[in-house]
Amino acid sequence: MPILFFSCIFSFLSINSIQRGGVFVWIALIIAIYLLFIVLNILSYAQYYLSTKLSVGGFAQILYTMQNSMSGSENTVLDAVKGFFEHNWLLLLLGTLVFGGMIWLYLMDKKGKIQTKIEPMKFTKILKKVLIGLACFTLLFDVFLGVKIYDSLGIKEYNESLNKESDLYDKYYADARKTNIEFPEKKRNLIYIICESMESTYTDKKNGGGFQQNLIPELTALAQENTDFTSQEDSQLNGGYTPGNTTWTIAGIAAQSMGIPLNIGNNDYNRNFEKQSKFLPSVKGLGDILEEEGYQNYFMCGSDGAFAGRKNYYQQHGDYKVLDYYSAIDDGIIDKDYYVWWGYEDNYLFKYAEKELSTLAKQSEPFNFTMLTVDTHFQNGYKCKDCPDTFDEQYENVINCSDRKIAEFVKWCQKQDFYKDTTIVISGDHLSMDGLVPESIDKDYPRRTYFTVINGPEYSLNKTRAYSTMDIFPTILEALGAKIDGHRLGLGTSLYSDIPTLIEILGYEEVNQQMSYKSKFYEDVILSGDEGKIPTPTDEKEESESKENTQPVQAPTAQQYQANKESFSNTDYIWIPSYSEPATTPGTGGEMTDPGTGGETTDPGTGGGTTEPGTGGGTTDPGTGGETTEPGTGGETTDPGTGGGTTDPGTGGGTIEPGTGGGTTDPGTGGGTTEPGTGGGTIDPGTGGGTIDPGAPDSQ
Repeated sequence: MPILFFSCIFSFLSINSIQRGGVFVWIALIIAIYLLFIVLNILSYAQYYLSTKLSVGGFAQILYTMQNSMSGSENTVLDAVKGFFEHNWLLLLLGTLVFGGMIWLYLMDKKGKIQTKIEPMKFTKILKKVLIGLACFTLLFDVFLGVKIYDSLGIKEYNESLNKESDLYDKYYADARKTNIEFPEKKRNLIYIICESMESTYTDKKNGGGFQQNLIPELTALAQENTDFTSQEDSQLNGGYTPGNTTWTIAGIAAQSMGIPLNIGNNDYNRNFEKQSKFLPSVKGLGDILEEEGYQNYFMCGSDGAFAGRKNYYQQHGDYKVLDYYSAIDDGIIDKDYYVWWGYEDNYLFKYAEKELSTLAKQSEPFNFTMLTVDTHFQNGYKCKDCPDTFDEQYENVINCSDRKIAEFVKWCQKQDFYKDTTIVISGDHLSMDGLVPESIDKDYPRRTYFTVINGPEYSLNKTRAYSTMDIFPTILEALGAKIDGHRLGLGTSLYSDIPTLIEILGYEEVNQQMSYKSKFYEDVILSGDEGKIPTPTDEKEESESKENTQPVQAPTAQQYQANKESFSNTDYIWIPSYSEPATTPGTGGEMTDPGTGGETTDPGTGGGTTEPGTGGGTTDPGTGGETTEPGTGGETTDPGTGGGTTDPGTGGGTIEPGTGGGTTDPGTGGGTTEPGTGGGTIDPGTGGGTIDPGAPDSQ
């Protein structure tokens, strides 16, 4: 609005000086009007393009693209220019004729060759006023459209975010350089298919998508038949959220293989990534880890590998062999003069991949074969000869075609000898930027990228995870059988673990905002590599010991409980039995009975003093606490299955079944007990007598 106001002032102040000008001034004014008219057309098309054809994740994405060369994206730029003339050609033609006529009319008027009923002097004044009014109108309208575009691009929000500081990294960042990661002796291969703009959104509403018809039936089936980190009862297709600065290809790659966003506030690290500059040199990513473990790393794409710094990234983080458009020519996959879309389409990509994998499988070293599809790139995608005409829109048909090609490639892999030792990961790099998607779905639909793991470990948590693409980093490593101390890397959490993700802790909106803010930790540690700013295990130990020294809540006596047992159904009432067994070291303990062994054990379902599930005395509702200790901390607990007087799950001898009384606490409750992996005197999950089921929350 200030820009609009000052433009008005400038326009009106210029009127008097223009009125006193000569022929040159007036001709210059007409030319200026015409240029403003051209700018008006460009801005109007930009507004149209941003609102209907393009969906960007924020101004940071645009700024990053502007700071890097457009090598490899020439086709997209040409499409945008072509679209401008196709959309505005009539207005441009009429405007050119009108302004050409204005110059002719003015010159003829000055020569006195215009014959009208209006007095010549008066006609000249009218003409000049029209020109001045037209100049003011075009200028003001240009400013108006400029303000709209300013808002559409999120420039205001971006500038505001630069003045806010995030503590996300200080609290949650797990540096891979300092995290212990152990691989099995027999290492598994990795085939990692990064699918351009692939969303779980593309499935139908019955399967949790946003479209009326399922555009990706094959990928939907693959996710449901394998691991997409949902509960067994959940048929809704899961997917990863893409918070701030993870919303374009190279940023999505950084998120999925480093567990961090690609912040661009430091020009030394974020310009010219396609050249020889250092690309986040202080961050240890997926490729770095696999290289250290003896993996041969490969990256394949159907475009110029240098675009947006991808080649630089992969070569610096894992010494990847990059196979791109130019490699395909050298290897005889395509002719030297072949060029479509961004280079070559996915038909050739998958053929190329099959050829390379057949060779890699003969080597003794494990391999990481990462590939990036391209056909589903905005705008409208690339419709190859195999694409169907099932749907009304080209982009829908291209997505459907990509779905089938990916599934066919996976089936080919499953038929190969190397498959038994290979884990396949399929993920979308980011949300689609094509305007068709937001136009086709409900306004409040939570869009997420596609993600599934094939031929990986069993997903045993049986719950639907809420996660971001940053969580894919540690998840891939644990899918390969690696063990990560703490199950966290970068800002990501392995979805195989029971550790909550940042999305589960803070919610998507909070994480999205925080990731757009500045962070001194990000600049000092991630960009500059200052390991002195990373929290040490000593710091974590001191914090843990501080929590252990906290005085527990005094438990009510049995008499107090008996006096109040009528109100047990009231969730506001908490009874926690007294607990005073001696502390033992996790995993140790006296009077311990192995799981399934006896010692005062009764057959399942039997036993004296057993109460039916859901009944009784002494049970505390989930979520209650008292005398609870943080996971992994000590005091009066032992690991599951250990402890003194341990009983088999569901057995008797004074034992109470889950959810029943007699000193038992429901999952999530306290009472002198801690989560699995802690203290002494604990009874296996499902048993009674002062036991807490695994999954009980920490005391806060």
